[in-house]
Amino acid sequence: MKSILLLLGAAFLLVQCSGNDIQTNSVEFAEKIESNFIAGHLDRYLFKPEDLTERFVDVWIPESYEQDTEYSVIYMHDGQMLFDESSTWNSQEWRVDEILTRMMESDEIPPTIVVGIWNAEDQRTAEYFPEDALSFIEGELRDDLLSNIPEEPRANQYVDFIAKSVIPFVEENYPVIKNRDGRFVAGSSYGGLISLYTLTKYPEMFSGAAALSTHWPGTHESNDEIPGGIRKYLRRNLPDPGSHRIYYDHGTETLDSLYAPYQRKVDAMMLELGFTQGQDFKSEVFEGTNHSENAWADRFDVPVRYLLRH
Repeated sequence: MKSILLLLGAAFLLVQCSGNDIQTNSVEFAEKIESNFIAGHLDRYLFKPEDLTERFVDVWIPESYEQDTEYSVIYMHDGQMLFDESSTWNSQEWRVDEILTRMMESDEIPPTIVVGIWNAEDQRTAEYFPEDALSFIEGELRDDLLSNIPEEPRANQYVDFIAKSVIPFVEENYPVIKNRDGRFVAGSSYGGLISLYTLTKYPEMFSGAAALSTHWPGTHESNDEIPGGIRKYLRRNLPDPGSHRIYYDHGTETLDSLYAPYQRKVDAMMLELGFTQGQDFKSEVFEGTNHSENAWADRFDVPVRYLLRH
């Protein structure tokens, strides 16, 4: 069990976002908190987008952090699940701090920080399902999918929030690489879908995307309509082969047991489009693993090594 007291800084920033404008107002806030971090430091900011639910954005920096070093950045969804198992709903975490610390110490990856964007709980489906793929889905399943989205789809607003508010804020306040070579996006399940969608919407801003346990069926039951619609969208909107690195994977247990036939069709589509397995895209199967943060933590080094390899 890891346990350490961390200071989250002398000021808690409320960040008001409107379009491309970022306004910060410092609020006196200094508090030692019980945490499960084993390495590094976490800066937590509250973003209040104009057209989305407010949420925390965590910036994790390693213990070896130096102001004169330029860092790569992995932007990750479901940010509240990445670092601290004591505060997650299922007492699991991705162990991002330990894994990246180990990989940097062994020189497997360049200096890297992680930006964890918290999901908005009941708005998660609305923000994470690829909005423009809905036009390729018909029938009752489309209606069922929309019935699980409160109010209206918001994935386009969500990816705009990342591109126009979160990234500029991070690049203004941290010594990071300020071009697509240093930016990556990653997530699991619905977070895998929105990672791919983010890449299609802003290919000029990211070098690669990782989609772990990608939730192709969109529901908890097998179907052809939703994954077929997503593939049609991706076929028309993925960046050109050779320009980015795209990672997929899935396990074989619990919810992941649904994914194999859909992933095989996606892999075939990638090859048809001209991507090369192991070079500009990678697809892995992890036998006996389930749909959980523990499972993703156990293999998180695989997509990180692939995306950020020297």
